[in-house]
Amino acid sequence: MPQTASRKKNLRQSQRRRVRNLARKRAMREAIKAFEKAVEEGDAEQTGAAFGHAQKCIDKAVKDGIIKQNTAARRKARLAGMAGVQSS
Repeated sequence: MPQTASRKKNLRQSQRRRVRNLARKRAMREAIKAFEKAVEEGDAEQTGAAFGHAQKCIDKAVKDGIIKQNTAARRKARLAGMAGVQSS
């Protein structure tokens, strides 16, 4: 356990950040899984909506520093390939 006040504060900050990061990562994974399920079902309208939502979640994870930019680009490209969409 931290002894100094600054280290105690740092521990509290780290715990809050960890919770926030895990929530963002979980939302991203759930969006990707929802997209994959929509592709599997073959519903074009639902697939398009799920694709947009998954891209948004991935971009937010990059913005928060949870995943790297190249990782996000790779994931979005693979999702676009699954959906048959040209990625920009």
